[in-house]
Amino acid sequence: MKQRSLIEKVRDKNGNGLRAIGAALFVSIFVCVFLYMSSMWEISHALDVTYLPLRLYWMQFVSCWAVLTVFMWILGRQSDGALGRGPVLCVLVFALVARVVVVCGTQPVLSDDIWRYIHDGAVLGNGANPYVLAPDDIAPVDVPVPEVMDRMNNTSLVTIYQPTSQYVFAALDRVWELSPPGWQLLDPNHDKVFRFGFVLFDLVVIGLILWQLRVMGRSAWWAAAYAWHPLAISEVAGSGHQDVIGVAFLLLALVLAGKLLKLGEGDALSRKRRVIAVCAGVAFGLAVGVKPVVLPIALVLAWTLRHRPKMVALSAGATVLTGVVIYLPFVLMAGGLTGMIETMRTFVDKWAFNASAYDVVLSYVAGKPWVDYLAMAVLLAVIVLTLSKKVTGHRPDAIRSAGAFLFASLLVSSTVHPWYLLWVLAILPMYFSPALWLFSLTVAASYVAHLNPGYRVPTAVVIGEYLPVYAVLVWGAWVWVRREKVKTPV
Repeated sequence: MKQRSLIEKVRDKNGNGLRAIGAALFVSIFVCVFLYMSSMWEISHALDVTYLPLRLYWMQFVSCWAVLTVFMWILGRQSDGALGRGPVLCVLVFALVARVVVVCGTQPVLSDDIWRYIHDGAVLGNGANPYVLAPDDIAPVDVPVPEVMDRMNNTSLVTIYQPTSQYVFAALDRVWELSPPGWQLLDPNHDKVFRFGFVLFDLVVIGLILWQLRVMGRSAWWAAAYAWHPLAISEVAGSGHQDVIGVAFLLLALVLAGKLLKLGEGDALSRKRRVIAVCAGVAFGLAVGVKPVVLPIALVLAWTLRHRPKMVALSAGATVLTGVVIYLPFVLMAGGLTGMIETMRTFVDKWAFNASAYDVVLSYVAGKPWVDYLAMAVLLAVIVLTLSKKVTGHRPDAIRSAGAFLFASLLVSSTVHPWYLLWVLAILPMYFSPALWLFSLTVAASYVAHLNPGYRVPTAVVIGEYLPVYAVLVWGAWVWVRREKVKTPV
């Protein structure tokens, strides 16, 4: 019998060649993550980030990204239509192991946001309103977690983090308080408890990705594009960013909206649809309660379900009710939401970081508000275009349109930190974008801001970060235009 080639073995989902290559790449990625973990250095209270550890971080980030790219190219595409138990377990086990290793072996060094989460959780856990006093305004004897006070940023401002996040912070603070004394000695700053908590949300995200891939009839290996990505591992397990809470709820809302479209008629199914519609609305409300900037995605959900107006009404009502439930307790507390609203205004009016198109347009438009209005117009246009079957060539899809909106929001935003990509990176396994995949690599260059006064990304680095991304987007648009011309000859 003719011996099969390596390519034939790779394409055979049950072949030994596939398993051998998968195992080799699995080990390679694990080694890269382990090296990343081993390069982390003890953090001083001043967050003294030097060039050497940053260089090691970048080298290992690029290594992980490159190995994962090869993995996706070889394995991710070869078995669409099959969702075996082996790939699912492999994706989940490695995702969990990598995150546990990073949480246990590192301290948060690339960002100091987690210290504010810990402070806020302790404040709310003690029954106080975190939106009333800035950390600098709290008497030293009343500081709930003194160990993190001099590690927080912007301590003169009231917290900006929204109610959904605050409830999670308070719950994690309670977990630390109830943990055994031995654990508290191992985790005196609370950060490991918080990062483990965020990892749980991250595993929910991965589970939802796997579920949606199964619904779409796609290979489970595509989930590795998020589950094994060095950005997801380092930003959630390493730095402990709370965005993953919102990512989990938003993806749940999108998946449930898609399920609504697939359900048929009948009394039992009608009851099931109502339950799913309410759950989708609650999940979306909780996502908005992490980052209100995702609120325009409600238009995507409403349009996707436009032929089921009762379901739209139920979901919208559940979203509004959820917003009232999570915000009202803070409104009724002394001080209300005033401090948080003022901090949000400061953020919108004065803060900017690592922007691309925003800074260019700002140079030619008089007044920052006009740039914000233009950015919102662009985002609404993206929503409309991606919901058009004539433009996309596909039926309107909530997940695809939400991904396009989130990606576009990064390109027009005044502030783009690496962890902001987590929102759209979770959608990439379902709808792969070469430009976004490239951006998930280049965005890590923005951490060079640690080496510059005022935490600023040099213009040359910004150009190097965004130019390849825009080039791929332009190329994709050009290919689409040529394809459309072929479809409709003059």
